Amino acid sequence: MTSSAKTEPINGVSLNYTLDGPPNAPVITFAHALSLNLRSWDLQIAAFTDRYRVLCIDMRGHGGTDRNGGAFSIEDLADDVAGLLDHLSVAKTHFVGSSLGAMVGFAMAFNHPNKLASLMFMASQGALPDAGVTSARERIAAMRASDATAETTMAAQADATIERLMHNPADDGHAARVQLMRHILGDTTLFGQARAYEAILDMNYDNRLGEIHTPTLIVAGAQDSSTPPSRMQMYADGIAGARMEIIEAAGHFPNVDQPGAFNALLNNFINEVGG
Repeated sequence: MTSSAKTEPINGVSLNYTLDGPPNAPVITFAHALSLNLRSWDLQIAAFTDRYRVLCIDMRGHGGTDRNGGAFSIEDLADDVAGLLDHLSVAKTHFVGSSLGAMVGFAMAFNHPNKLASLMFMASQGALPDAGVTSARERIAAMRASDATAETTMAAQADATIERLMHNPADDGHAARVQLMRHILGDTTLFGQARAYEAILDMNYDNRLGEIHTPTLIVAGAQDSSTPPSRMQMYADGIAGARMEIIEAAGHFPNVDQPGAFNALLNNFINEVGG
């Protein structure tokens, strides 16, 4: 059972979040992928709140945070996380980022390293390759040229997105998770996604890996066509002391495709770094 979402004014925006678990326990902060929201961590909240405080955040343009605001950067998103941690009197956190959330993890490691006990970097990259830049610009242009309003959601694109980014969504055993993803995508606006894409296009962290000294675990989905393990290997190689784990039968959302395997990796990693 999770708590109701709360909002706090942080850095000029109303930041939406949930916080569950024992009040004096170590904190795990979860930052969601592009186009998703804090509900994408439901299967992690259930697994970790017996012994950790679990903080899940809606980033700008997603969920209940700043749905109709202006442009932002990845650094702005990291500052939002840091500001919320300060508001909640959390000195350090284990930070788990997926896709867009992992990009925020990079910015946390550069700009707020004292707030990180560890960093899990999942299904993401520090700069878009040329093909990714082209695809992102095409998506932004198509949205801007459409009849979309600030309220238009990704509901019409949900099934295609799920088919592209989840592993084997037609499997009967995945029905509840697929339905959750449809619900999340049906709440994400096209404008929110476009604002995040614009922030990603301005990001280039691949030449700064040597600056990261936080204990880091790189996690890839074996069937992730968006950020395959071969693309993510450079982060395991470039971040001091980092290692990479590959989750089989998982696409771009390993924590959703294979929650048991993902939760075990995270639990073991936090225990290793001293959780």
